[in-house]
Amino acid sequence: MTRNNNSANNISSSGIQFLSIGHFTHDVVGSELILGGASAYSSATARKLGLNAGVITSVGRDFLHFDKLHDVSLIVIGKIDKSASEYPTTTFENIYENDVRRQFIRGVSAVIYANHIPDNWCDIDIVYLCPVANEVDSSIVHKFPDSIIGASPQGWMRKWDSDGCVSPRKWDEAPKVLPYVDALIMSEEDISPFPDIVEEYASMVKILVLTRGESGSTLFCDGKEVNFPAFKVNVLDPTGAGDVFATAFLIKLKQSQDPYEASIFANCAASFVVEKRGTEGIPDYKQVQSRLESNIQI
Repeated sequence: MTRNNNSANNISSSGIQFLSIGHFTHDVVGSELILGGASAYSSATARKLGLNAGVITSVGRDFLHFDKLHDVSLIVIGKIDKSASEYPTTTFENIYENDVRRQFIRGVSAVIYANHIPDNWCDIDIVYLCPVANEVDSSIVHKFPDSIIGASPQGWMRKWDSDGCVSPRKWDEAPKVLPYVDALIMSEEDISPFPDIVEEYASMVKILVLTRGESGSTLFCDGKEVNFPAFKVNVLDPTGAGDVFATAFLIKLKQSQDPYEASIFANCAASFVVEKRGTEGIPDYKQVQSRLESNIQI
């Protein structure tokens, strides 16, 4: 693929610059099963922003969307771990009522462990741990000693009942992961039942970003708390905005080494995806730069 001058300079031995680890999903939209999952949004964002993207994932034999992933390097663990091949594709149904999401999970694929990651995939510039259903084992964080590691804990902070209705839970393994992570990006929605964890997590990780939807984001870094406003857009579908934000933040953090600049860039990138359905609104680098230069922040 073609990369612009703003992409990361280093290429790993696998040829990948940005690696997402987590399930691709089927997201129920009306009568359709569209491609979803944090790994789908983040890898698509990395590609659009000019990086070679890879994903380590698990899906079922029912997965419908390999044709949409032709420009992503993939490891599907069912092909190397036969026990994983019997699981279904993780499937979510999101219902929005008065801007409040009710979520149901209809199936869950296999857990991804450290031994599923080949050695030549361990020298990648940026790694994004992005579980959606508690599928990323905490041991994986030790596989990338020289990478910038970002994580979004939403999938570690979910539980579901026998009907598949998803509800929040505390992330008990956070102390095993956060000291080895460079940036934790989480949403206000994910932590609303546990407001005290922001301070707790911020004490364990170098950089913490709390995304606040239409209210923008808050950066916790070096003992400071800084708010960044959202960009004014018409919101059609907020699904995936947090993962677009996280990907853009990590890429700009790698390029600039400046979490403040990365926060503004990520807010701008996320403003595009909410304007369209699914992954259709993910912007390229020129689109983000143009919107930044137009100075339409509120």
